[in-house]
Amino acid sequence: MKAYARAFRLSNKVLPIVLLLALVPVAWGKQDPHYAFVLPDGYTGWIQIIFASPKAPRPEFSHNRFLLRVDDSGVFRTSMLHSVFAGSQDEFFYRRIVSNGKESLVPVPAEYFCGGNSGVDNCFISSDSRADAIEVGRATVGRVSDGTPGDSWFLFVGPYALREKMAKHVHLDPGTSKKIDVPEDDPIPGRIKDEK
Repeated sequence: MKAYARAFRLSNKVLPIVLLLALVPVAWGKQDPHYAFVLPDGYTGWIQIIFASPKAPRPEFSHNRFLLRVDDSGVFRTSMLHSVFAGSQDEFFYRRIVSNGKESLVPVPAEYFCGGNSGVDNCFISSDSRADAIEVGRATVGRVSDGTPGDSWFLFVGPYALREKMAKHVHLDPGTSKKIDVPEDDPIPGRIKDEK
């Protein structure tokens, strides 16, 4: 009986450790949450993601990613609050309809977007005064907030030379490195022709 009691006490100490070690490989293989921008096939241009937009649906969440399905207008609205998922990288896909009528997601060429950290990431060096990704604390484009709830991310998708050409000037508070919002310099979302 003493041997049984001793084995029982030992198993109560060992079992949690064994279970924890069994779960470690699962956790290591799990990808961090991130955004997947799903664009119309061949889309080139600015996209605008409007977060905290009342009555807009939440994006689909699949394979640990929020699917942000942008149409040719270049705009996607969601009631979800924006988040930056530290340590993860976003994905960009073109949506294609294949021969059987099903949707296929094809990766956007890597040089068409900034593959840095999750959220708004700018591919230009910090000393440059231009940006191909901009965050503003309002949902409206080109005007001071009219009281419409929401805030926006603007990102340009396209070949590097075109992104460099289309990048917007970063406005700084005079004498500081603090960015200021200039609504009249907002990007205009929507598909454009490739200007190679």
